[in-house]
Amino acid sequence: MPYVSEGGIKYSNHQVMSPLNNISSTCQTCHRDSEDKLRNYVYEYQDKANEIRERLEKELAKTHIMAKMAWDNGASEKEMADVLKLIRQAQWRWDYVVASHGSTFHAPVEAQRILAHSLDKTMQAQIQVQRILFNHGVKDIYLPDITTKAKAQKYIGLDMAKENSNKENWIKNTLPKWLEDAKKTGKLSKE
Repeated sequence: MPYVSEGGIKYSNHQVMSPLNNISSTCQTCHRDSEDKLRNYVYEYQDKANEIRERLEKELAKTHIMAKMAWDNGASEKEMADVLKLIRQAQWRWDYVVASHGSTFHAPVEAQRILAHSLDKTMQAQIQVQRILFNHGVKDIYLPDITTKAKAQKYIGLDMAKENSNKENWIKNTLPKWLEDAKKTGKLSKE
């Protein structure tokens, strides 16, 4: 967290935002490269990790869908135990990297390694669940088209009209109060 000084007192700046918005007081306190170089490093490392992450997310979604298909076709807890363990391991590794936003810059090789392990565990789970499905007489595996957010929402049964109505209500009634409170307490610029 960057430091700021006010009235001769140094304290942590808790304004949550991308460190790239204020490179001189976030990144350059440790890294001596220019702002442009640092920004380019971040984007380059993120692009490389995101290439693995995007592939992983597609495969992980397929694995969850295939596991549900196995349950729907009579798979037992015992049959699914190893599959569930692999899915959990993959999911935790994905979550670890995605939740630690700075990992792709500060530890790019490690972030990519963890994502690659997650992808490997996902693929192992797919192979095992395919065997289970085959043993339960499922020869063809139907995977829905979830290539867009709207298609994925429809597939999982989200009532988007209701969700959008709730969101509009929140924006109209709750958000203005939050913003006003944040301005009053100095957590948001009054601009």
